[in-house]
Amino acid sequence: MKYYLVGIKGTGMASLAKLLKDWGHFVIGSDVDDDYFTVNALKEAHIPLLSFDEKNITDGFFYIIGNAFDEANIEVQTIFKNNYRYLYYHEFIGHNLPFKIIACSGTHGKTTTAYLLTNFLGKKCNYIIGDGEGGGYNSNLLVLEACEYKEHFLSYFPEILIINNIELDHTDYYKSKKQLINAFQKVAKQAKIILVNGDDKNARQIKHPHKITFGFKTKNDATIKILSTTSNGYYIKLKYQNNNYFKVPYLGKHMIYNYVAGYLATKILGYEPRLNHQQLPKKRLMSKKYKNALIIDDYAHHPTEIKALYETLSLTYPNKKINVIFQPHTYERTLHFKRDFKRALKLFDVVYVMDVFTSKRESKSIALQKKVNKVFKKFNKIDKLVIDQIGALDEIWLFLGAGLASDLINQLPDENVK
Repeated sequence: MKYYLVGIKGTGMASLAKLLKDWGHFVIGSDVDDDYFTVNALKEAHIPLLSFDEKNITDGFFYIIGNAFDEANIEVQTIFKNNYRYLYYHEFIGHNLPFKIIACSGTHGKTTTAYLLTNFLGKKCNYIIGDGEGGGYNSNLLVLEACEYKEHFLSYFPEILIINNIELDHTDYYKSKKQLINAFQKVAKQAKIILVNGDDKNARQIKHPHKITFGFKTKNDATIKILSTTSNGYYIKLKYQNNNYFKVPYLGKHMIYNYVAGYLATKILGYEPRLNHQQLPKKRLMSKKYKNALIIDDYAHHPTEIKALYETLSLTYPNKKINVIFQPHTYERTLHFKRDFKRALKLFDVVYVMDVFTSKRESKSIALQKKVNKVFKKFNKIDKLVIDQIGALDEIWLFLGAGLASDLINQLPDENVK
């Protein structure tokens, strides 16, 4: 097949492109000219990248359209006008990929859980992870990150559905916690088995005849107990059917949930998890040494994620000052959770805030940016002088958010970044 992906730099779209390329298909795609962290992986896979242009759209391709794009995009307009074959990203996965889907869902941690599960299974699964990585093997399983935004995950009918947690995030679509929980209940009805974090008060409300809960509380079907804590992880006992003893090689309680969810899913599928890795997905705690400082790049963009990240960093680097350069993601989310953002950011030593990253969901607004500036008025604005001072002292610099904060790292002299 010849596939053309509109919006190929998106995290899920880039992953799907790599998966299709692994299966031997011809894959090409287009996007805005802005750089993004998925670009290098696409180039390494020798997938051609084009700029949006109606002249790119010709007969002979099956078109896959990223969920962020509609008829306002010139290429989408041309596809519709010419009645070319197309599906949106979530539709293509749900309708065109004939695999048993292991769907990793939840407001937080789904990328990391999908990554860990993929590593536990090795070449026994195909995978589409929300860090721009995808891969294809001779397997009937597909590990997939399943996002709740606009109920896109209802396109999937999972063999196993993992629900790590449920918390309001996409407030431009979900107007209440009840609406969000109902969406998860709908996707749960489509699954054969659901694996749920029973410690999460919202997630444990989800009903299913084949529901397995996990967590630290004793009422869960699979119970976790921390036996000891080290400088780089935890030794735990997981009681499910029998006792399982292993090390979670990451710090932070949220990482235990992610790890155990992937571990249990692997066991339920009938495989023994491969416990020989300590890496994380892209844009999750990516670290580099720069002069005297340590630079960390992380995707966290919700208050709960930021607090969890602080827990991990404070445990990993207990005696170091932690500075943050944070870029909020969308005006809607930032203003809705403004109090929570302020509480989370106050945990760090020094905080610098960039202008909001609007992505494809919002138009830039001077009026809304002024409201955001008022929310963060007690924090510092980022400027070149601050960037020039990075590396002078032995401290942590955290570049935080789902947008372009990490682009500032690229402005640092390469010879000093290791």
